[in-house]
Amino acid sequence: MIDQSRTPAVNAEQRRHTARHKMFGPVMLRMGSVEMRGHFLDLSAAGALAHCETPLAPGAYVTVEAMGMEASGRVVWAQGKRFGIQFSQPLADDAMERLIRGA
Repeated sequence: MIDQSRTPAVNAEQRRHTARHKMFGPVMLRMGSVEMRGHFLDLSAAGALAHCETPLAPGAYVTVEAMGMEASGRVVWAQGKRFGIQFSQPLADDAMERLIRGA
């Protein structure tokens, strides 16, 4: 018998406990002294799906700056120029709202 609960899609859904919001917002990514432009493709309080022309490796720690706010986190997966960031601290509701609305 095959254990269907171990499929990546199911496990990813089980790990997501916060709502995700589709978006396309510019961000500045910083790893040490290296800065790169990127975009969030979706966002939750716990993390983000991001895109950057410079591929980032899983395990890398990044600081994200957008709209006068800053958050840090770790790249948990990467596929080509897309990658997932898990924030070190969940984003506050007002920060989420600001990033999603772009205001």
